[in-house]
Amino acid sequence: MNTKTNKARTLLLLAILLCINSHVGAASASNDAESTPSGLRLFSLEEEPINVSMSLADSRSPRLAVSGFALEGSGPKGDEVHIVWEESNRIYHRFCHGNTWSLTRSVATGEQPAIVMDAAGMAHAVFVNEFGGNYEIYHCRWNGTSWSLPRNVSNTSGISSAPSLAIAPDGTLHVVWADNTPGYNVIYHAYWNGMYWINGPIAHAMGGAPAVSASTDTHVHVVWQDRDAPGAPYEIYYSRWNGTVWSLPENLSDSAADQSVISSVATDQDNEAHVVWQEKVDGRYAIYNTWGRVGFWSVPERVSDSEADAYLPSIAVGRGSTVYVGWDENTLALYRQRWIDDARWSQLTLVMSDPMGVADLQLAVDVNGQLHAVWARRVAADNWDVFYQSLSLKVVLPVIFRNSLY
Repeated sequence: MNTKTNKARTLLLLAILLCINSHVGAASASNDAESTPSGLRLFSLEEEPINVSMSLADSRSPRLAVSGFALEGSGPKGDEVHIVWEESNRIYHRFCHGNTWSLTRSVATGEQPAIVMDAAGMAHAVFVNEFGGNYEIYHCRWNGTSWSLPRNVSNTSGISSAPSLAIAPDGTLHVVWADNTPGYNVIYHAYWNGMYWINGPIAHAMGGAPAVSASTDTHVHVVWQDRDAPGAPYEIYYSRWNGTVWSLPENLSDSAADQSVISSVATDQDNEAHVVWQEKVDGRYAIYNTWGRVGFWSVPERVSDSEADAYLPSIAVGRGSTVYVGWDENTLALYRQRWIDDARWSQLTLVMSDPMGVADLQLAVDVNGQLHAVWARRVAADNWDVFYQSLSLKVVLPVIFRNSLY
C-alpha cells in the first residue's frame, strides 16, 4: 500500500475563530488546528437549517444531488439542489433554485432512493419498489416540471435492493444494487445506453450494501460489504470497471477480527477513489477511510475520534482538492475535511446537535465547491423530518508570532 506524502510547509500558529450560530451553536475549534496547504484555516459556518419534508409522517433516508458539471458554453451551474426521501412507502422530492424552494412532489411508490443531476441540470432518481410480488430497482427522470413514469432497471427474478446511483462526465447513468437472483446475494451493475438499461452481475462481487461513483475518465468504482467465510465479520471490497472488464475485488478494510459495513465512495480529479465505512473497534463503531486506485491503497485511517458510536458515513469530493467525510453519532451530525495533497484531517465540525435524534447525514459538493448537507432529525417522539443546510466557508488569516522558533 502507498501513502500520500505531505507537502513541506512552514509551521504557523493559527488564530482560532469561534463561529456561533443562533440555531445550532458553536463550531468547535481545537488549539492544535492544522493549517491548509496555503497556510490559511477554513472554518464551516452553519446557517439556519431548512425543514424540507415538514410532514406528520416519518421522513427518512434523504439523499441530495447538486450541480456537478458545468454546462458547456454557459459556465458553472451550482445553484440547484434536489432532495429525495422516503415517507409512507413513497418517494418524495423537493428542489431549490437560488433561494426558492419548490413544493413537495411525489415521485412514485417506493423506498431507498438515490439521486444525481446531469449536465443539463435534470435530476435522475432510482429506488426500490415491490410490484407483482417482486422487488425491483426503478428509475425516474425529472424534466424540470414533472417526473417520468418509473422504468425497471434491474428486471431480475430475485429481490433487488439497496440501489446506488452515479453519473459519469459523458452523461452515462450507472446503478448498482444487491440482488439474490442466483440464490445468494451478488452485486449487480446497470448503465443506460441511451435507449435501454444494460445490466448484469459484477464479476466475483458477492454481498450487499453497494455504493458507486464514476470518475472523470468515465471508469466506474464500486464498493460493497461481504464476508470472507460464513459467520466471519464483514469486510469492505472494491472493484473498478474500465468500460470493458471489472478488476478483481480488493479487500480495503482488511480487518479480519472487526466488522466493517456501510461503505461509501467518491472519486477525485486524479481518478483516485476515496472510500469510507463504519468499523467496529473495541465494541463501538468508528468511521474509517482509505484512498487510492486498483492495487495501490493507503493504510486505512480512523476519521472519527469520539467515544460514541459513529454511523452511516457519507463522503464527497470537491472538484478542486477537498475530501469531506460526514457521519452521525445518534444526537450529533458531524464532518471532517482533508485536502487531497495533505494526509491530515481537520478538526471535527458540527452540523447539527439535537438530543431527540439525528441520523442519515449525506454530503455533496457542487460545481462551485459549495458543501451541502441533508439529514433526518427527530422532531417529535414518533416523527422524523428531513432537513437541509448549505455549509459556507470563511477564510481565517493566521496569526504569525515574530519570536516563533519556526
